[in-house]
This record gives sequence, structure tokens and C-alpha cells, in this order.
Amino acid sequence: MQAISKFEYELAALIGAPTDLRPFVCDGSPLTCDVFIVGFNPATTMSADFWQFWRPGVGFDKVAWFEAYKKDRQLKPLKPGKTRRNAVSPSRRVIEMILKGASPCRCLETNIYSASTEQATDLATQQRITAPFAFLLAKIKPRVIVAHGIEAVEHIRKMNVGAKVFQVSHFSRGWSHQEARALGVKIKNELSIVEQSG
Repeated sequence: MQAISKFEYELAALIGAPTDLRPFVCDGSPLTCDVFIVGFNPATTMSADFWQFWRPGVGFDKVAWFEAYKKDRQLKPLKPGKTRRNAVSPSRRVIEMILKGASPCRCLETNIYSASTEQATDLATQQRITAPFAFLLAKIKPRVIVAHGIEAVEHIRKMNVGAKVFQVSHFSRGWSHQEARALGVKIKNELSIVEQSG
């Protein structure tokens, strides 16, 4: 069986199909991603099933996913007192800038927990399942990991990941475009060092 087909089969067995979980986002095959960007859990709940964006034998269709993501955010009712919503979340904005800085390095965006909630505190006990994240680490073996936010940093710290780990503040606040892009460049430089020494 082709490696990506085996990955798809094992992931589907783990998270189910269809599923409302979002184990990761990447552009193409997750198996060729050397970098993991790791948060606590996804903040934007989507109406589409994760597998709608999976292309057998190819990988994840981020372009189609991103369009659906923006549409879902646009259609979601505003909270009382709110008059507008950004097209993308603050964390998503920062991640996209990091990806630009890190290009052409292949990055996989994932979270300790795959269930989405608007606030981290809304994540119920039964949703706190780390198996999808552990599966991704074991199958892909990233060389560089960026953990953002206290919870993600703490979780990674307890694991023996065998990768260079950058521990940074949560992407939801306090990041400028310049800082995010600079982190991407730092990732790219670190990856070239790891490859040279490996």
C-alpha cells in the first residue's frame, strides 16, 4: 500500500469518517512536512467534514479548506454587541505570515486536541483526546516543532519528540506581521541546520 494511502486508512480508523475533528491542516501530503506548528485546539468550528478536503493519494487540499473556513466564519452569527468579524482568526493570520517566512519549508498545522471550540476553556473533558496528535508525531517525525501557548508548550515538554522545539506565546494576541514572518525565517534557518547536521 502506498504510504499516503496507509496514512489515510490509519487516520480514518483513529478519528472516524466523517468527523468534526480537525487533526491538521497542510498543503498536500502531510508526510513530507518537516515542521509542525502546534497549538491547543482549533478555534473556528467548521460545518464541513475534515475528509471533504482530503484527496486520496495526494493529501490535504488547503486551498479548498481555506475558502470553506472563511465562508463559515462569514456566515456565523455575531455575538451580542459585536458588529463585525475578521475574515480569519488572529491565530490564523499569524500562522499564514509564519508560513510565508518559512517558505519553501513544508509545515503542518496541528493541535494537541483536534476538537474545535471558540475558547480553550470550552473544551470538554471527553474532547481532550491526544491520540490524533500522537499519531501525527509518530508517523511524520517532524524535525522542527513550534509550540504556541502555555498548554501546547507544556504538553510538548512532557514528550520525547526528538525535534528542535521553539516555545512561543500564543498566536491569538500580541504578534505583528514582522514578528510572525521573522519566526518563519527562523524555522527555515533551523531546518537547514538540522538537515546539514543530520
